[in-house]
Amino acid sequence: MRRRWGLAMPALALGFLLSSAAFAAGMTIPAGARLPLNGGTLDAAGGSLRIDGTLELGSGVLRGLDTLRIAAGGSADFGSGTATVTGDWENRGTFAAGSSRVELRDGAAVQSAILGASQFATLSLVSAGGKRYHFESGLTQRVSALLQVLGNGLPIQLDVTTAGSAAFLDLAPAGTQVIANVGVSDVHAAGQHLAPTLTNQGGRGNAAGWFGGVVPAVQPVPVPALSWSALLALVSAFLFVATRRTARPLAARGK
Repeated sequence: MRRRWGLAMPALALGFLLSSAAFAAGMTIPAGARLPLNGGTLDAAGGSLRIDGTLELGSGVLRGLDTLRIAAGGSADFGSGTATVTGDWENRGTFAAGSSRVELRDGAAVQSAILGASQFATLSLVSAGGKRYHFESGLTQRVSALLQVLGNGLPIQLDVTTAGSAAFLDLAPAGTQVIANVGVSDVHAAGQHLAPTLTNQGGRGNAAGWFGGVVPAVQPVPVPALSWSALLALVSAFLFVATRRTARPLAARGK
């Protein structure tokens, strides 16, 4: 079935190629090409977008996306725009969040993945059907402004790509969290303590920094230690100073 793409934007950069095959399987911004939305709207109508070149969202809108992939060497500057994705989010290139909003929503897939490491301004995960989001194990997703995780109906589930191998979600100290009806499995809160007044709804656990559980351990700061010889020299110096201070009053009384 051929997928249709709606493009509403003031200008399309030269060198941006869109073939009939791309319409069927999704759209690719080729390496070396540049697509500025300039406040416009790109409606993918359920298609995917792969970025090998450069996407400049500005204040524009990406909607109807199944999967969004920023390939190695690709670049996406989201400015103050909004992107809505119902499938996977993958960042292997350069993602500049600006003040943008990334929304991960229900779609055809009951599970989606968040791959690569990204720094979001606003990250919003909302599901009415208990969708499961797999965070890539070993990597950290950072959120600077707003983290929204809502299960509107069945609990939304945050999981990992490799069971038992933790992923990390880091909300900045000045960020805001809006979280309800969520289950967490192997995803650790690396910044703010998340959902401190809630309980884990259906997750397997290993959710350090979430709910009323264990706050992530602070990495110990190594304190320089003296060698035995240096320690003995320091003790000798203290004893010498103490002896001198004691001897002076005695000498004064003997005069």
